[in-house]
Amino acid sequence: MNFIHDSPDRLFPQDENPGGPPAPPQAQGKKFIALLLVALIGLSAMAIGGAWFLYRMYRTLPTLDQLENIDPPLSSKVMGKDGTLVYEFSIEKRSWMSLNKIPAALVNAVLAIEDRKFYDHWGVDVKRIMGAMLVNLVRRHYAQGGSTLTQQLARNVYLSSRTSMVRKIREAMTAVQIESYYTKKEILELYLNQVYFGAGVYGVEAASRCYFNKTVSRLDLNECAVLAGIIQLPERYRPDKQANQKRITTRRGAVLFAMQKMHFIDAKAVESVSMLPVPCNPHKDISQHAPYFVELVRQYAEQKYGDDALYNGGLTIYTTLDPEAQDSAEKAVAGHLHELQKKMNNTFLWKSGINQRHHLSHDVFMAHFDSLYNVFRKECDALPDSQHLRVLQTAVVALDVKTGGVLALIGGRDFAESKFNRAIQAVRQPGSSFKPFLYTAAMEHGFAPSSLVMDQPITLQTPQGEWRPENYEGTFEGPVTIRHAIEHSLNLAAIQTIIQIGPDTVVDYARRMGLKQRLEAVPSLAIGSCEVIPMEMATAYSIFPNKGLKVAPFFVKRIIDKNGKILEEHEQNELQVLSSATSYIMCDLLTGVVRRGTGAAIPGLGFTRPSAGKTGTSNDYADAWYIGFTPQIICCVWVGVDERRSMGTGMTGAQAAVPIFARSMIALHKKLPIENFERPDSVISGKVCAVSHMPAQPSCPQTFDDLFILGKLPAPCDVHGPGKTKKSNMMKLFGPQEKHETKVPAKKRLTF
Repeated sequence: MNFIHDSPDRLFPQDENPGGPPAPPQAQGKKFIALLLVALIGLSAMAIGGAWFLYRMYRTLPTLDQLENIDPPLSSKVMGKDGTLVYEFSIEKRSWMSLNKIPAALVNAVLAIEDRKFYDHWGVDVKRIMGAMLVNLVRRHYAQGGSTLTQQLARNVYLSSRTSMVRKIREAMTAVQIESYYTKKEILELYLNQVYFGAGVYGVEAASRCYFNKTVSRLDLNECAVLAGIIQLPERYRPDKQANQKRITTRRGAVLFAMQKMHFIDAKAVESVSMLPVPCNPHKDISQHAPYFVELVRQYAEQKYGDDALYNGGLTIYTTLDPEAQDSAEKAVAGHLHELQKKMNNTFLWKSGINQRHHLSHDVFMAHFDSLYNVFRKECDALPDSQHLRVLQTAVVALDVKTGGVLALIGGRDFAESKFNRAIQAVRQPGSSFKPFLYTAAMEHGFAPSSLVMDQPITLQTPQGEWRPENYEGTFEGPVTIRHAIEHSLNLAAIQTIIQIGPDTVVDYARRMGLKQRLEAVPSLAIGSCEVIPMEMATAYSIFPNKGLKVAPFFVKRIIDKNGKILEEHEQNELQVLSSATSYIMCDLLTGVVRRGTGAAIPGLGFTRPSAGKTGTSNDYADAWYIGFTPQIICCVWVGVDERRSMGTGMTGAQAAVPIFARSMIALHKKLPIENFERPDSVISGKVCAVSHMPAQPSCPQTFDDLFILGKLPAPCDVHGPGKTKKSNMMKLFGPQEKHETKVPAKKRLTF
């Protein structure tokens, strides 16, 4: 069998006849057509694929409804009564500001450094993008951005910040969409309210408040240049970080030169601003101030409008808070409680002896008390209750007398340690600060300031056995006027008074004036054997300077939404619960407490305006009160410990509460005119016989002036002149007394 072996050359037809003639033209034409068809098919496939890709991309772009309703989350602002920002509730700190309120210098600075062709392009600046790509390739790192303001807005509103080609395409397409729907001014306003400035703040208004502690409309050229410079790299350029100072200074210079190049400013302005330091006045987080008040606002708004509206809805909540007075009250509390706590700490060492067990001197332990107490915390906690350390707490409430607006509120010494708001939640014994309610009832039941009551020992039978109350000093003065009794807080005189007018009458008046806790109609009620809440006490006392009108306390004046629509506005309701005459008489009586009584230290502490008030100290010094007022403002101060234990001998209302009151009231009245209590026509001044303490007859040898209510004048003196009795019998004036004793055994003091 013969085998024919093909040459290797036969395997490659193209190599046949290499030097032969070319292929026929028909063959070449067919080849060209084939190649053209392949190219056309490839291009068609690419076009179809590209169109499909763009179509799919288009389907992911914002809808018309989304374009119409750009609704960014906006922080809700809490404003003080003076219009200053108190706090912001937000997830992202963002506030809206219309373009006409944003300084032209800031708008120009942003355009100059971020998008000089803003008014010329249609959303995308192709030339700028190509230039930025070239710069980044040459420098081999990201050195320049090519996105227009509209592209940045599209990214901020609709897209993520993740860098990818797909995202860049979507960004460009969305920018074109935005440009076709909004005007340039509208786009600029949207951008300036959306752009990120670092520190969790979005938009020029939030950034201005964050870095300069002022609204954006008040920014100068220097501040505008700094703010515009932050946009490119917010965390690297934010001016509140010391590490950024060199970078932001350089960046500010770049912004100023860009503004000069755009003819927004001249070279002189550039030179002038460049010589100034980089401005920065960071806004202090107000949550460190007025935290109990802010928490009240949060609870109120959240309950009424919901979480989303509070944290994202851009509400503006106008409140009654006086920020300056609040700060002063907080400083007064911090300083005074610190000094009082030293006494508590000293008492703790004396009772527990813990320093001796660890061979530490008393002075060394006191000098490092907090740290050493924490070292021995477990041992301290294991001590008997009587030896435990008592930590002082406080509550301060200041109200506008006429409106009931809460001007200052402190619910404890440290909100971070305890969110329990003692100003509105703590139920405590008022001690002698309850006595004004007793004497109010007395004034409306035939008594006058000059009426005599007996300050003498008394023993009363109670379900718990015999009760023998006593005065703070353990002494008694016999017959005294009501004015003297209230000024010097005489317990025995108060008990004699409540016996005469009836405990039920006193309960009725206390209820009418706003006390809502349980009140037992017993004689001990006269000296505060009940429970009250500081806010209720402030509200009730405010009736006196408000001419008998009771107004409910409130803290939110008005709430508006992000569009300026008023959602709610406070409406004041007044209720006449006392006559203006009785109210003025009580103001006058309580003024004597400040002039001559237990509140006499107040003028010496710097608060010299006409004021009135009453101290109170509960059983065993567990509660210390001072509630005082002027014709404009009422302030209630309570000091005590949460465990309802003694603060120690001498911790009276005068010692523990009055200093906080005086310092707080100085700040609260800083911008107010001096006013006196206005006497109504129904209150007259008349002569009183110094012997009978009844309206004087012409023949009364000794008299003094005091006040009376028209229509409620007591009978004239029956010791001198016509109708006089044969002799004065003071005991007869007051009727039979309950089992009097000349000496009171030593027992726990009840009130002061």
